[in-house]
Amino acid sequence: MAEIIPEPRIVASLAAAPDVVAVGDADMIEVRLDLAKGDPIDVLKALRMATKKPIIATNRLKAEGGQWRGSEEERISILIEAAKLADWVDIELRATLRDDVLKQVKKPAIVSYHDFIGMPSHEQLEAILEEMVSTGAAISKIAVTPSTMKDDLIILEFLLEAKTPLCMIAMGPLGRHLRAVAPLYGSLLTYGYVSRPTAPGQMSISELKVALKLLGREI
Repeated sequence: MAEIIPEPRIVASLAAAPDVVAVGDADMIEVRLDLAKGDPIDVLKALRMATKKPIIATNRLKAEGGQWRGSEEERISILIEAAKLADWVDIELRATLRDDVLKQVKKPAIVSYHDFIGMPSHEQLEAILEEMVSTGAAISKIAVTPSTMKDDLIILEFLLEAKTPLCMIAMGPLGRHLRAVAPLYGSLLTYGYVSRPTAPGQMSISELKVALKLLGREI
């Protein structure tokens, strides 16, 4: 059973088993089942055999940046099956079958929300987080797209005020630096890539490690 994360962790977001050899600096691995070439469960099995690092199973909803092309029922079925091999599961707040996953999966859940277009207000962020907490999420993950530096400040302020386990991600060019800065303000997870980005503005694992070291926080 995975333990609730006590301090920030770097997560390597992967779609292929060969990438696991390059995640040495990461603390956890997110397996993007929707990006997998071939059978996603076979990819996860190969990764599970290749590493002892904690694994997050994610089968991202297309509306939230994923590339899953099948039905929603198939997507959720694969995610539930994948959870048997993983330590964590990621399910979208707005997924229609979210509660089915949370009821059937006996692993800690990251309940996630992604806005690839804009930046919710502070009040909207509070409402989103409140709904996430009500689901019983072990960690709430909110990824948004700032369009001004003031939006970046809203993200950092929201992290400082949070009284529940929270991961906040700023996507796009104006949020790129927050990939490294957010953990200093309380974000429990920061995601990086190995071979190619899986989200806008994402840094590589090695870039994250260097940036955090320069900021005086090695995780």
